[in-house]
Amino acid sequence: MSTVWFLEGATAGGDALFIPLESLPFHVGRDNTCELRLISKDVSRLHACIDRLNTSQLSLSDLGSTNGSFVNRERLEPNVATPLNAGDILHFGKSEFRLKSKSTVLNQTIAATDLMNMTVMADLSAPLPEHFALQEQEFLEMLSQDLVTVAYQPIVDFDQRRLMAYEVLGRGKHPLLPQAPIRLLELASLLGKEVALSEAFRSAGARAAANIPGPVRLFMNTHPSEMFTERLYASLDQILAVAPNMDLVIEVHETAVAEVDKMKVMAERLRSMGVKFAYDDFGAGQSRLNELAEVPPDFVKFDMSLIRNIDQASATKQNMVSRLVHMVKDLGSVALAEGVESEGEAALCQRMGFQLCQGYLTGRPALV
Repeated sequence: MSTVWFLEGATAGGDALFIPLESLPFHVGRDNTCELRLISKDVSRLHACIDRLNTSQLSLSDLGSTNGSFVNRERLEPNVATPLNAGDILHFGKSEFRLKSKSTVLNQTIAATDLMNMTVMADLSAPLPEHFALQEQEFLEMLSQDLVTVAYQPIVDFDQRRLMAYEVLGRGKHPLLPQAPIRLLELASLLGKEVALSEAFRSAGARAAANIPGPVRLFMNTHPSEMFTERLYASLDQILAVAPNMDLVIEVHETAVAEVDKMKVMAERLRSMGVKFAYDDFGAGQSRLNELAEVPPDFVKFDMSLIRNIDQASATKQNMVSRLVHMVKDLGSVALAEGVESEGEAALCQRMGFQLCQGYLTGRPALV
């Protein structure tokens, strides 16, 4: 049975629409003979042609258009058949579509005859639109096949530099995707998969912890959009079952701290599960001292922007950080300095009263 192909586009209101490629070759352009007629000043009369490359694959040829045809934002040479794959993003001028096969399309198809004339408003000076994310298929494969891993970064006490815990830092393992978490989070944001990626990293961290003999304390990150949800608690239950030897500390982003009533409920839920929590990136934005006093966390992680070169900072800044450390300790929380890279920084942080240290000075992240 041959594959049935569709072009996925979007209406002006943002709703998805699907254009079946019912007959090949399939022409795109302004001419009324085209199977898909795009009424736009950046689309040529006969702009491009989609045809069959072989029994299982299509190709796209630009027909010498003025403003070009693109596959995954790479402009095509005129009159050269370029192989296409499901998930590829196509641009005809500034009109954007994604190629999909029938097996991946919901039952929301619109007959081609209803779409013979599409009016597209385009700003020719603007970059190519990015309604669809590149590498979506690879990203979904990464999640479904658990193609993620983690690095553990040591957290030590200042007095004797003894190992006290690790922070779990996610990494990608898909061969066609970046490994760096910040790049993966950017892609996840485009696809609305931030929570799924956060869960995948935590699960990988728990699987690694299960192989460590004896108890291990792990700090794990959360995403702001999963705060206060039942899905978060369910995901924590799952990883605690995977690694019962794990002493888990969940890092809470600063944006969640402002919701005091919800934080109180979450603190009780976490503690009933045997899970501790930390305020992350403290001092990077608003210090939120009032909220800190209302719901004291187990740990407060001072952002590296406060710690970097603190030994060379003004007395005013040093006094401010020192006072914050003592306020945190007075609440019963443990003060942790992030981003410590030099002995000078470490020595001053220790004198200020920080109990824990994390940074390149005491250990870089290492894959496990």
